[in-house]
Amino acid sequence: MIPLQIRVGGAFMALALVLLIYAFITFLRGESTFTLTLSSLLVMIAAILLGAFATMRKDQPASRGQVIALIVAVILVIASVIVPAVTLTSTTPVWLVLYAGMAVLCALILRRSAM
Repeated sequence: MIPLQIRVGGAFMALALVLLIYAFITFLRGESTFTLTLSSLLVMIAAILLGAFATMRKDQPASRGQVIALIVAVILVIASVIVPAVTLTSTTPVWLVLYAGMAVLCALILRRSAM
């Protein structure tokens, strides 16, 4: 059984990665603000599910819960393409990098507490 701290830490790491990718894309586009839409929020939730449930040990077979969570993550990514582009909020890419840094810090603290 994977400890809860490892799963939540993986979720924070996945969220940090997605936030950094969004900040990088916003920077490459030359935009000064990142617009958080329903689509990007669904991708973030899918990444959190992937980070939380993709953690496995070599001697542990995949459980039904993991498979269901990963299927839900794929459905969320597909749904993110279909949903309308509703603007929820906007922020600068600097805040995305700071949020990602805090998510990595939380992940490291959680993973360290599991050891």
